[in-house]
Amino acid sequence: MRLLVIAGAIAASATAAHAGGVGVIVAGPHRGDVAAALADVAREAGAARVVVDAVADARAAAADGAVPVATLARFRHVREEIDEGWRAYTQVQLEFAASRLASARTDAEPLLALPGAAVLYADASLRLGAVLAQLGRAAESRAAIALALALDPDRPITELEFSPDVIAAVAAARARAPAAHAVELASEPAGAAITVDGRDAGRTPATLELAAGAHVVIARAPAYRPSAQAFAVDAATPRITVALDRDDTAAALAGGAVLGLPDAAAQNLVDAALELADLDEVVLAAETDRRGGPTLLVQRCAGAPAKCTAVVEIGYADASGVFAAARSAWSSLRAAELRYPPSVLGDSRVTEVHVAEHHCAVCRSPYLWGGIGAVVVAGAVTAIVLATAAKPSPILDVGSGFTH
Repeated sequence: MRLLVIAGAIAASATAAHAGGVGVIVAGPHRGDVAAALADVAREAGAARVVVDAVADARAAAADGAVPVATLARFRHVREEIDEGWRAYTQVQLEFAASRLASARTDAEPLLALPGAAVLYADASLRLGAVLAQLGRAAESRAAIALALALDPDRPITELEFSPDVIAAVAAARARAPAAHAVELASEPAGAAITVDGRDAGRTPATLELAAGAHVVIARAPAYRPSAQAFAVDAATPRITVALDRDDTAAALAGGAVLGLPDAAAQNLVDAALELADLDEVVLAAETDRRGGPTLLVQRCAGAPAKCTAVVEIGYADASGVFAAARSAWSSLRAAELRYPPSVLGDSRVTEVHVAEHHCAVCRSPYLWGGIGAVVVAGAVTAIVLATAAKPSPILDVGSGFTH
C-alpha cells in the first residue's frame, strides 16, 4: 500500500504496511532476464510480495504523491501536538497550551509543500491565535489567526468547536485590513516558482505587496526539494530568501540503476526504492562478463538508511544458467549480515575495462593471420560446443569458492 499524503492520512497509523516485500534492482546488458530470475527465486523462497523493477515502482509512487513512512509519522506527530495543546487550553493551562501549539506550527512548517499540510498548519495557527488572545498577546493573536484564514479560508468556525470569544476574534481578523508593505522574495537558486499563503506569486525574484503580519512562502524548482518558510512582514522586512536543497532522491530515481553508479548515488537509489515502493528489502545486482562468461554480483539491502550484505559473485556459462545463478546468490545472501553500503553497481569488477594492446610487428603481419585463420575457426567451434553441451549450466560461486 503506497502512503499518500492526504488529509485523511494524517490520523492514520504511521506503521509501514510491509508484508515481506522484496524489490529487485539490476544493472547490466541483460537486466530484464536477471531481474526476472531474481524475482522468481524470491517468490520461490516465500516472499509475499515481489517487485521486479523496484526503481520503476518507486518512480510511479513518487509521481502519485507517495512519501516515506517517516514523513507520514511527522504529520501524525503534529496532529498529536495540536490536540495536546488544545486540551491544555480547555484545562486553562494557557502557557503550556501556547508552547505546544507553537511547537506544532513550527514542526508543520517543513511539511507545507506536501498536500494536506497547509490545512494542518492553519489549524495549529488558528488555535495558537485563540490561546494568545487569552494571554493578552493581541498583536500575535491577530497575526496567527490571519495566517490561518489565509491558508484555509473556508475553514468553518462554529460554537461546536470554539468559544464565542474565539469566533469574535476570527470575525475581527476577517474584517481587518492591515497595512501592506513591499517585500522582495528571492530564492537560492533563483527562478523558483513560489506561492504565498497558498496563492501563486510568480517566480523569484519577485516584489509583492503583503499585509503586515505572518505569511508562508513555498518555493519549487526542478531537481530541488520544495522549501517552505514562514515569515513576518512589517515596515522593516525588505527581503525574504528561501533556500532550496537538491532533491537527491528524485535525481537517483531519474538516473536509475547503471553500471559505474557511485556509492552515494546507489545509497540514494536503494533508500528511495525501499521507502517509496514500500519494501522490506532490495536485491541489488550487477550483471557483467568476467573470465570469459556472464557473471552476477549481488547484494541484499534493508533498513533506513539501507545497509547491505557483502557482494556475492556468481559466474555461469550461458543465459540458460541465470536462474541457477540467481538461486545460488539468494542462498548465499539470506544468512549474510547487513553491514555494508550499496556498492555493487560501482564495484571495480563490473566497471573495469580490459584493453588488449599489441606492440609486436609480427602480430600485425597479414601472413601470420592468414596462416592461423583455420585454427581460430576450429577452436571457436570447439568452444561453442563445450559451452552449450553442459546442461544444466555450471555455476561458480567465486566468493565462497565452490562449484555446482
